[in-house]
Amino acid sequence: MLHRLRDSLTRKPERVLWLIAAYCLAAIVLRVLRTEGLQADESEQIFMSQYLLLGYGRQPPFYNWLQYGVIHLIGPSVFALTLLKNSLLFLSCVFIGLAVKQVSEQKDVAAAAMLSVLALPAVSVLSQRDLSHAVALLFCVSLFLYGFFGALKRPALWRYALTGFAIGIGVISKYNFIVVPIAAILAILPDAELRRRLFDRRLVATIVVAGLICLPHALWFLNNIDVATTDTIEEMRDDSSGNFIVDRLDGLLSLITSAVEGALPLILFMAIAFGSELWASRGTETLWTRMTGRMFLLCLVIVGLISVGVGATNISQKWLSPFLLILPLYLCLKIEAAGAFARRPHGLAIMVLPTALLTFGFLLYLTAGNVLGPLHGKYQKDSFPSVPFVRQVLAEENNPPDFIVADGMTLAAAARINAPQTGIAQPGFARSASILSPQHSGLVIWSGAKGPDLPPALGEFLRVNGIDTDALITKTMAVAYPFSGGRDTEQFNYAWTAYPSDQN
Repeated sequence: MLHRLRDSLTRKPERVLWLIAAYCLAAIVLRVLRTEGLQADESEQIFMSQYLLLGYGRQPPFYNWLQYGVIHLIGPSVFALTLLKNSLLFLSCVFIGLAVKQVSEQKDVAAAAMLSVLALPAVSVLSQRDLSHAVALLFCVSLFLYGFFGALKRPALWRYALTGFAIGIGVISKYNFIVVPIAAILAILPDAELRRRLFDRRLVATIVVAGLICLPHALWFLNNIDVATTDTIEEMRDDSSGNFIVDRLDGLLSLITSAVEGALPLILFMAIAFGSELWASRGTETLWTRMTGRMFLLCLVIVGLISVGVGATNISQKWLSPFLLILPLYLCLKIEAAGAFARRPHGLAIMVLPTALLTFGFLLYLTAGNVLGPLHGKYQKDSFPSVPFVRQVLAEENNPPDFIVADGMTLAAAARINAPQTGIAQPGFARSASILSPQHSGLVIWSGAKGPDLPPALGEFLRVNGIDTDALITKTMAVAYPFSGGRDTEQFNYAWTAYPSDQN
């Protein structure tokens, strides 16, 4: 079987796209089957999908907009979450391959670049665990690289406009995207042949398209700078010692560590596939390898300067994920320049095995954590039984509540999954207060970990919006963790502001 796969990929390297599609499909199926619980980012996406806003807090809105569209088409569910995520991951691989095809006529080079995307832990591990906006960013970077390489190689108005489109949606996906086009511009300056593309009048299309896409959110950003930036900067300053020099050295060290950890699997897999050819390619270069290599290094340098400027002590691999996406292009173009693809025609097929072990292996690892972990009393975040709790509470009454107030994003998302037509509110999101009405029936839900009393923030939120908390009759429900056989349960509390059956 391995021989047939090797020969098949050697004859038609583009078939690697089917393997990538199979991986993304497997990721969707396993995520739906393993648990109906939610991770932190997933809960946020489900809850926020009630609203179409210009800004959602510290994250730009592009991924929220996409998720809003998917959920309003097929309903709030785990399937809606994982469908969008893995579709974007698939498209990221596709556009990386298309970017390489702009500057290489060898099909196996583009196929290797697509496969190499999955060898990045930011794609195959972090994204499948719990990422949302960072996944949109990977897609935007891949689309930018496709448009950018195309505009440099075969300039046309539509390619410049596409590059501007990628820049626009990239900026409103995550703010650190802006590092990529800045590094790209700096990377082409030393080469006269590429530099003249920067002074092409068609660049106006790039600027106009990007500006029009960014403008609505930019206006929101200017009025909400603290909301949009404070949490991110604080996260980057996590574990700060207060010492100016020590903190900045810690930040640079974490940058180097994260870059090495993020790139190491890809480099190892390529070494397995191409052997000494990978090392030998270091002395070979072309116009495109020089530009791509400079672009990758400039991204890291700019991130380093930012970390020093804000006093960051923690640069995570997630934060570096868009810049690491440039590495597969660079390595594949270097190996091609050295002639390694011709001398090792089975290199692509060989690389499939370790990449498949990483990608499919991690999917199985996540599944095992949910299914087998309970045998040892260990539970993942998405094993939290909030969804079945809300379902059981709603089953107590024939009529659904007019609104649900949840203490925290996890319970709010669980409520939205079970009652998609009902308005869901939570204390941490002031805009949702408008759905509360003392004259209508409502359900209040909160965790029972700290006893039956209303959490202070939840109680204050209810009282400010006209709900008499003294009249609430608290009930408690124990819900079993999935795959626990009923051995382990989680306590939840709930109260009706007015029983639906009493409204008839």
